[in-house]
Amino acid sequence: MGFVMRCSVGDFFTRHFGREVVDYLVDPFIAGTSGSDPDSVSIRQSFPDLFAIEESYGSLLVGGVKSGLKKKRDSKNGSSKVLSDSTKALSTQKRPRGSFSFVGGMQTLPHALSERLDEESLELKSSVLSLASNQQGNPLRNNWTITYSKEGSQQEEKHFDAVILTTPLHNMREIGVKKDGIPYSLDFIPEVVYQPMSVVITAFKESDVKNALKGFGVLVPRKEQKNGFFTLGTLFSSSMFPDRAPPGQVVFTTFVGGSRSRALASAPFDEVKEVALTDLRRLVGAQGPPVAVKHIYWEQAFPQYSLGYNEFLSSLEKMEGDLPGLFYAGNHRGGLSVGKSIASGCKAAGQVLSMLEGTGGRKLFTMASNNVDTLPKPAECKSTT
Repeated sequence: MGFVMRCSVGDFFTRHFGREVVDYLVDPFIAGTSGSDPDSVSIRQSFPDLFAIEESYGSLLVGGVKSGLKKKRDSKNGSSKVLSDSTKALSTQKRPRGSFSFVGGMQTLPHALSERLDEESLELKSSVLSLASNQQGNPLRNNWTITYSKEGSQQEEKHFDAVILTTPLHNMREIGVKKDGIPYSLDFIPEVVYQPMSVVITAFKESDVKNALKGFGVLVPRKEQKNGFFTLGTLFSSSMFPDRAPPGQVVFTTFVGGSRSRALASAPFDEVKEVALTDLRRLVGAQGPPVAVKHIYWEQAFPQYSLGYNEFLSSLEKMEGDLPGLFYAGNHRGGLSVGKSIASGCKAAGQVLSMLEGTGGRKLFTMASNNVDTLPKPAECKSTT
């Protein structure tokens, strides 16, 4: 059982499909979506559904067939699967899968949410210095004190019934936590590996790109490094979302670094740019100079779901148990994607509401608004399937 629990994605897919599938399908997918490699990440955390199928049926093929038949029977009998809190919060009906974004980019979403908060409920450009829990009074009222500082101002304090923490682990360790006046050490939480990533956005004249831009983009297997390809992959951004480029131009988003090349991720702009352009010329036939280039570097872009990652998740549960009213959410739990992060936040919000239900607890914040026009209209949402 210990081997299965710590089984890597690479071992899992090699056992079921062979190493070539891992090298040319699984490896580029893992690198392109998490910056990691299949031999370093946990199958249990990265592909929980596949892990569960093997645990239940011993075979992916048999399990897939039986699971499909069971769903059909359940649907025919009118029974419905019990949804998790996060799933209920997001939707109660099936929705088509695919990539989505907004006119103006994904920043539209947090902007719309922030507009639904009153000014006193949102503090920006602030550093949280400490979290203090006092359980000696009413355990569900005002038991959390947050000390923070804003740019160019003195320290301030605010009191809350509950706290949802979404900061990465490397930031969380910088926050002083106290329980009933005594420092609460976070040393029992294991270290998490973070993958660095450089993102290079390039725009070309459409006439300067010779290859047809079919699909969402291209992912590059690690083995192609021997042939001179050093990027992780490229998204055809303007093909996925037409509003991303003016007429007559195309836009690419190229990823460089991750565990495959940590040093290259942090290399100077000119070096990273040249790596991206070299691959683009060979992969899509880009010719001539780009119309525009934008470079963004994240030193700690993705938490890596390593083989022992379940120990980290268990430590979060211990922290939440030791500190009632504190909940942890974000892409460290349940998945790295935007959708999974939103689901994690919804689940944490549901836990807070459940805790405060019937206790007369204060509203922490307001997510509703009489001004429904603050959210993008459905027609403004671009999707690809």
